[in-house]
Amino acid sequence: MSDMNRKKDINNDIKEFSEPEIDVLNDIDKHIDDNNDDKHVNKEGVFYSIKESLSRRNFRSAAYVSLISAVVIGLVILVNLIITEFDLKIDLSKQGFYTLSEETKEYIKKIEDDVTIYYLIEAGNETPMFHKIGQKFDSISDRISLVQKDPIQYPNFASEYVDDEIGLNSFLVVNNRTNRAKYVDNSEMLVKEFNQQTFQYNTIGVDIEGKLLSAIQYVTNPDLPVIYYTVGHEEYEIGSLFKDTFDRINITTSPLQTLTLDQIPEDCDVLVINCPSIDFSDSEKEMIKDYMAAGGNAVIVMDYRAQDFRNLNSLINYYGIQMEKGYICEGDSNNHVPLYPHYIVPNILNHKMTGGLSTSNRLVVTPVASGLTIMDNVRSSLSIEPLIETTDKAYSKLDINSTTLLKEEGDIDGPFYVGVLATDTYNGITSNMVIYTSSMIFDDSMLSEFGNHILLVNTIGNLVGEIEYISVRPRYLFPEPLNITQKSLTYWSALTIIVLPILVLSTGIVIVVRRRKR
Repeated sequence: MSDMNRKKDINNDIKEFSEPEIDVLNDIDKHIDDNNDDKHVNKEGVFYSIKESLSRRNFRSAAYVSLISAVVIGLVILVNLIITEFDLKIDLSKQGFYTLSEETKEYIKKIEDDVTIYYLIEAGNETPMFHKIGQKFDSISDRISLVQKDPIQYPNFASEYVDDEIGLNSFLVVNNRTNRAKYVDNSEMLVKEFNQQTFQYNTIGVDIEGKLLSAIQYVTNPDLPVIYYTVGHEEYEIGSLFKDTFDRINITTSPLQTLTLDQIPEDCDVLVINCPSIDFSDSEKEMIKDYMAAGGNAVIVMDYRAQDFRNLNSLINYYGIQMEKGYICEGDSNNHVPLYPHYIVPNILNHKMTGGLSTSNRLVVTPVASGLTIMDNVRSSLSIEPLIETTDKAYSKLDINSTTLLKEEGDIDGPFYVGVLATDTYNGITSNMVIYTSSMIFDDSMLSEFGNHILLVNTIGNLVGEIEYISVRPRYLFPEPLNITQKSLTYWSALTIIVLPILVLSTGIVIVVRRRKR
């Protein structure tokens, strides 16, 4: 029976009880009412507490944080799905080990033949860097495809294209239209240096992009140029890096003994005369002139020792160029190597042969160079374009044996050219002669450390003309040396040795004075 019914029964039966009994019943009735009131209050208190909890600031903040967390987690999942689907990755390595250079990207976008890059490796044993660079070539051009081929499972596959002995973790690049192919061994893509202490070769860099690009250039260009460099006149040695530079862009370099020849070979695209110590003979001079008159191209490197070479000077004079006496010292500290004013950092003039040097942040250095000037009254068929030059503070020292590099009385004031292109067009036939006046301009040390490498490739590439040549430098595991001039060295030395210590000392003095005044 419910409390209310019980209460009604008690009220109906009151008349049947005595007064003491009625008092007891009233007390019971009051107790029942009090219990009902307590239950009602308890129920209202629970709902109120819940309502209060939901309306508190802490709960609202927690709900907001939970909502934001859910949204962020959803966005992270979405971004990861997009990155996975579209293979969106960023190369965070400073040297760009997993990234193709802009020059490579532009070049492979222009190729017209379909090319397949076969990655010769067992499945599961891929070298990540090799594989990813191959994928980069595939992703940039629709003409290039990357196919993985197991040489163990298909041992005779590569022999259908090349005669090379095939190794694992290597590449085979094939022109699908002509079947012209080139094999790139894995050892060629590792740059190694001999350690004099351990007597072992250590890997100091990688050259995957450069070798694959070279192979693509090879299979897509059947008619590759030939460079001949003269020998027999005690020329400055053509170094291994010089040869490797052109091997990378598939240009053949061969020595040429001009003294025993009747004519320059017909397949000679560029004749290089690299700073001879002995003059050419009359017959050699005439033979070279005949080669040039037929549309030849020549790169002549000279230095102050050739000032009295009658026949060699006759050749450059014929193209409107004259070499000044002595060797150049640069008076502007921003245009020479620190402590060596005769190691000139020339100004780069705007020309297609110097293209890329201004944006490469690499300096061209021309040690112990002589000055070039343009002769008066040159014939109308000649066009002469300077490539690199000194500042007007430069001077040519006439006394070769002088014990000082400072300017002396009689020295010739600049500016001077140290690189010039002379073009002769006669009866529809064009010949080109490029003259540089530093024996070391294309020395291996200059090619490896400075922008001379770019200048060399641009010079030969522009003379060949019909084919675009790109040579990509290897990626090194260690930072390359910083190239700075005397002015930059002086500035940073002053900043670190004088300015910074003074600032630190001044700051300390100010702090001490302020503390004492408190």
